Amino acid sequence: MDWHLIARCGARYALVYAGATVAAVSVVTRSDLALVSLFGLGLVTILLVLGGTGTVRMGAAMTNQQAMGFRSGIVDPADLTPKQMDNDVKLLFYGVSLLSFSAVWLVLLG
Repeated sequence: MDWHLIARCGARYALVYAGATVAAVSVVTRSDLALVSLFGLGLVTILLVLGGTGTVRMGAAMTNQQAMGFRSGIVDPADLTPKQMDNDVKLLFYGVSLLSFSAVWLVLLG
């Protein structure tokens, strides 16, 4: 599992994009209803992403030696090349953070 990729994607989509969305909507509208709508949008996004994934992802297939704790000398070059996070995972980060930031912002304002 590429923890650097997960941290980078989490920081970008969770903290920056969702935080900026909640802050901008809060400053522009100054409405609790808009924040409740963002909470609902985050919930719907999470449900759509989790319900829409029909495939199970595996980072890398494990051999019997790896399952028993032994190191294997066989390395797939595709596992070593950097890749982008899938769009549904990005939406999951964004939806969870949108839900969280809007709830926290509502509690702080209310």
